[in-house]
Amino acid sequence: MARVLPITPAAVPTLDELAADPARAIGLPAPTAEALQTKCLLVLNALWGRCLAARANANVASEPDRLLDVDAAAKRLGMSKDWLYRHARQLPFRVPQGRLLRFSSHGIDRYILMRQRA
Repeated sequence: MARVLPITPAAVPTLDELAADPARAIGLPAPTAEALQTKCLLVLNALWGRCLAARANANVASEPDRLLDVDAAAKRLGMSKDWLYRHARQLPFRVPQGRLLRFSSHGIDRYILMRQRA
């Protein structure tokens, strides 16, 4: 019977080492490979989130911010006007103007992006 040698932390390749030589992954025990894969996914998700935020900020920065009325904001959010009036005080993109209620188009974009991540 073949003797299995324990993997020591020094024997586990780093993600950089695996990227440089992917063939090193072949000899890893399954639990070690799964642990490295989990680390990769965490980093990938963080980087993807950063890219999405940068893309959204670039889109927002390329267009001037507009104040939307309740009708336009409700359509943009896919909510009813009644819902917007009831929740306006909790919405971070609300822009009160005296008795009028307006909503920042850039703020709505950021709100939608954050809700998609959550």
